[in-house]
Amino acid sequence: MSPVSLRPNRNRYRDHVIVCGDDGMAFRLVEELVFRHRENVTVILPSRRRNHGPQISRVPTVRVVENDQLDADAFSSARITQAKALALMAQDDVGNIHAALRALEITEIRVVVRCFNTNLGNRIEPLLGDCTLLSDASMASPSFVAAALGEVAPRYSQVLGRTLYVTASASDRGDRLTWPIAGGPDEGVLLPGEEVEPSLFVTVATRRPRRALVTASKHRVRSLATRLWDELREILDRKLRFITLFLVAVIVLGSFLIWNSHKGDGQSFGWLESAYVVILAAAGGIDPVTGAEFAEKFAHVLVAISGVLLVPIFTASIVENMVGRRLAAEAGRLRGPISDHVIVVGLGNVGTRIAVQLRNLGVPVVAIERNARCHGVDVARSQDIPVVYGDASQLETLHAAQVRTCRSLVAVTSNDIVNLEAALHARSIRQDLRTVLRLFEQDLAERVQKHFDISASLSVAGVAAAEFAAAMTDRNVKGTIPVGRHLVLIGEFTVEDGSELAGQPLSQIDADESLRVLAISKVDETDWAPDPQRLMDPGDTVLVLATRRGLAATVRRAAPSTGPEEPRLGQPSPFRP
Repeated sequence: MSPVSLRPNRNRYRDHVIVCGDDGMAFRLVEELVFRHRENVTVILPSRRRNHGPQISRVPTVRVVENDQLDADAFSSARITQAKALALMAQDDVGNIHAALRALEITEIRVVVRCFNTNLGNRIEPLLGDCTLLSDASMASPSFVAAALGEVAPRYSQVLGRTLYVTASASDRGDRLTWPIAGGPDEGVLLPGEEVEPSLFVTVATRRPRRALVTASKHRVRSLATRLWDELREILDRKLRFITLFLVAVIVLGSFLIWNSHKGDGQSFGWLESAYVVILAAAGGIDPVTGAEFAEKFAHVLVAISGVLLVPIFTASIVENMVGRRLAAEAGRLRGPISDHVIVVGLGNVGTRIAVQLRNLGVPVVAIERNARCHGVDVARSQDIPVVYGDASQLETLHAAQVRTCRSLVAVTSNDIVNLEAALHARSIRQDLRTVLRLFEQDLAERVQKHFDISASLSVAGVAAAEFAAAMTDRNVKGTIPVGRHLVLIGEFTVEDGSELAGQPLSQIDADESLRVLAISKVDETDWAPDPQRLMDPGDTVLVLATRRGLAATVRRAAPSTGPEEPRLGQPSPFRP
């Protein structure tokens, strides 16, 4: 069948969005679009009876188009020329990019692509026009790292030439401009007022935060020192370290004896000369002195013997280290004791990113992986991350990863049961162990964390779906800040002539738990933390922190009235705004 040729549709009225995919991520995105954004959704999938097809089909108001290929026929059946946005969620970078190019040839549409190879995505994205490539693993991994370390995830956003970042305490803010974004019990209030004690802040700075620079510098120094010590421990085991220290002590003693024996005989032997003689003796390059005193003869003999022993010992150490490291890597066991490390269970796309990020922060990491041939194992080896091969739901595997001395355990395999078993077994070994789980079902994640006393349970789809949905539907969103399972939006809108907000003060939109004004700009002039009584003139661009509902309501008020809004299908949102 020849491809269907469709002319680009430039009409502004488009009544639905299209999602292509049938896995858990696509299902969670569909729920996000229907229940939170109240969008009409059309889903293109191979079969409504396989994978997550049955769950997707049961979502209210969703229209399903069955097609094995994302070709022109499939897009035509999904009415792509009347769609506002298209999301390509298959786990196939090449296939997604191919489908994006085909869709953009058919019509002008906003395309959001799920991308696993971020290097490829960064190079291709500028070439695709109105297309955004996002990685769910990249979005979710900082949240897992922060949960493992018990810290706030380092979030940075560049807006209007300034850097916005998240801090957890007043001491981190200094004298910079700040706005509270979370407070109350369990950080349930996203934009708290004065009556609620804030727990997180958004801070603005003209350059990279000083604390981040200092922290990064400390991490680099600590990482270098740790690396040197680890390499020394790898080269020399405990017995060889003792022998080496003993031989070094003998050389130092020999230097002292030679220096002391010549101290008063007018030859002016200093410490450098004595060390020089000793090093030559250790290398076998000094002749015996028959007329020397007994102490000097004894030193010559002792140093010569030490030199003879030192060379083969170091040779044996290096050979043993190289062979032992290779055998340990192939057998999946650690070379020696380790402590204060993070155990990452599963080296899939998410687990590999978590392990590398922790390693880059200077945190010791031990990975557990069942499949020795997976790509994540090669990445871990390139980063000098030890890998233990085995089933993390078995106690012996956790003991091999030295769970008794670890800082925390992060279980991110593709199997919820394995993740849960690994966490519960680890907690049975150490009751105070910090455990972080990846669970695909959002409701299960919430209940497990509540009832099993798990430190944190996160869903990659739950963390990333909101950002995918925002990229599809909210052109006013410039960035997002995850707060638990909620999002604070960094939004931007322009006050238009004839709108409700034209000529009104900023205090009309700055409201607790809904919206906070960050800045207002016109042409090249930007006023950060402006006076609440400043009037909004037509053409002014306002930068805000907002909940989704607060931003949507304010954007409508900033646009000129065009009559009653077209009714849209959808269900009331079960989620918090």
